Amino acid sequence: MKNFEQELYDFLTGTGRCASVPMPVHVTMAGELPVFDCGEGRLAVVAVPLDYFVRGGSVAELRQAAGAVAAAGTVYVYEDRWRGAGPLTRSMLEVRLGQGMRVFARNCGVRIITAQTAAAFLERNHVYGPARSEIRLGLFRERATGAGEAAMDRTPQLAAVAVFSGGRRMDGGILSYEWVRYASLRGVRVTGGMGRLLEAFADGVRERSGSEPFEVMTYSDEEWFDGGSYAGLGFVEAGRRQPVAFLCPPDGSWRVHEGKFMTDRRFRAMARDTDLPSCTVQVLNLGSLRFVRRFD
Repeated sequence: MKNFEQELYDFLTGTGRCASVPMPVHVTMAGELPVFDCGEGRLAVVAVPLDYFVRGGSVAELRQAAGAVAAAGTVYVYEDRWRGAGPLTRSMLEVRLGQGMRVFARNCGVRIITAQTAAAFLERNHVYGPARSEIRLGLFRERATGAGEAAMDRTPQLAAVAVFSGGRRMDGGILSYEWVRYASLRGVRVTGGMGRLLEAFADGVRERSGSEPFEVMTYSDEEWFDGGSYAGLGFVEAGRRQPVAFLCPPDGSWRVHEGKFMTDRRFRAMARDTDLPSCTVQVLNLGSLRFVRRFD
């Protein structure tokens, strides 16, 4: 195995949930992809090398790789994420494997938080970092009950954050909001956290707008999730966002949307002064599923 694949293998076996980690291989135009079988069919982990797309690999073949293992869910671990967001990527894998501490949302209160607080939390706990938003809610721990929940002194008080856009009037006349980001503390599973924050957001919209129906739209990143959490909250699938191109340096230490090289001042100079094809590697994410829920 290559260094990245060996590191991922060692990490997965080290969790104790993937003792043997059988490794079927999925053959693609770009060569063989290892697919780690974790948690006795609980999770398939597909390793995506940094040069996969450079060697002619495709998103379609990545999607097919999940079939190499009969698992309940699939995660695609890109090498640049492993290098550039390693601690968060590892933490997310542990949570998907049922590890980490647990917090119950029923023992938390919801409060409006500042843009600075939301940005700082998302920077540390969301793989895509902060994003512009108009409505920002935090889930704050108030008590702990039962042996299955982390003691209060084991985590910060702020356990999860959800941020939403302002309302926008759609063609059909309905007011639509976007659920832009949700994240819980790194290494912590907040049981019921998404539902609790969504409910609080909906209550706030009703207080401001009265009984007018509205909808909430969001996206589920297909590298990590299949959208099941949103379906469980009453959302219905409403299309798919196509894969997006990113550029990475050869060491995979960061990832930036391809379009930002011309629109973000931090990267304009790089685009102007360097030969981008020779100093960056293009990767494609898997796209995302769009979900919508109507509130009457």
